Amino acid sequence: MLPPVSNRVSPAQPKSHPRRTNWIRWGISILLLALLIYFFWPMVGEIKEAAALFRRAQWIWFLVALAVQMLSYSSLTWLNALALRPFSGRIGFFQLTAVLTSMAFIAVALPSAGLSGVALRVHLLRKYKYLPEESLFSLMVETTLELIALATVALVGIIYLVRRGRLSDDSFLFAIVAGVCTLVVFWYFWRLLNNYSRSRRLLGLFVERWNRLAGRVKRFDLDYLDDRLRFFQKNLKHYDLPLLIKLPLSAYGKVILDVLTMGFCFRLFGYEISPSSLFVGYGLVLTFSGLTVLPGGLVMTDAFVPIIFSWLRVPASVAIAAGLTYRLIAFWLVRFVGYLCWLWLEKDK
Repeated sequence: MLPPVSNRVSPAQPKSHPRRTNWIRWGISILLLALLIYFFWPMVGEIKEAAALFRRAQWIWFLVALAVQMLSYSSLTWLNALALRPFSGRIGFFQLTAVLTSMAFIAVALPSAGLSGVALRVHLLRKYKYLPEESLFSLMVETTLELIALATVALVGIIYLVRRGRLSDDSFLFAIVAGVCTLVVFWYFWRLLNNYSRSRRLLGLFVERWNRLAGRVKRFDLDYLDDRLRFFQKNLKHYDLPLLIKLPLSAYGKVILDVLTMGFCFRLFGYEISPSSLFVGYGLVLTFSGLTVLPGGLVMTDAFVPIIFSWLRVPASVAIAAGLTYRLIAFWLVRFVGYLCWLWLEKDK
């Protein structure tokens, strides 16, 4: 039985990246900025033509892209709702969508390697009776499944490059091995969470090390955390087979619909991009976005999207216009809505 709410101990929040890691990320960002200037400079002359494309655009496709992106975010909300289903709280679909967009906004407003979004998730879901560890675990489930779906999309692009002779068999084999290793790690971690004796042993080791190194700041009671672990694992058993089938379906739905959003942005300007170029470009966009120090590849990814698709032989002016439109729909509009949702959620309860 859980202790009273007033005595609950929240799990230790992850610390920010070490200073050395920050320097590495800043170094990568500076290198990417230099590459951005180098590769984008030849495209500067196409900006005028890109502006002309907006005047000739078929704006019905903008509405289609916007609608598909809303469906993509609905799939993301469904994924989170499924991940939260076994636990104690209850939240409506619209409220959960508001929480997710608020997280997207705060991660940009307060850059902290994603920790500001995690903290806001814990804070907002508390209002709907979710415990901190339930909020964190459901986020881990969502993130892992989304990464697997993204990796699958990238693999489709890699297979295409192999078939066209643009990628060696060794590189293809490396991608396959990396994907299998990711699945193995996820499977092992899932088994570990469902094994009480192993989880209890790791929890005891964590508490011992924590209290020894940081006990002056905050000490943890192993017996109390053991009760929380039992309660947590009891809820895990509600992840039954139907739920485990729906979880990856929602993750793939989110990613595939997001790819379609990008494809409709090209149709907006009268260009029918091939599925192979779309998948490869989408994967590269995500890669560059993850390498930059700013959240979501802020600003830099906006400029890298046109460069990536011009590499894939899309006309430069179309790449600029479609890339910026996609970022407007999939990134900036979500953050703007997230700001409004954040204000609403803080007043809601």
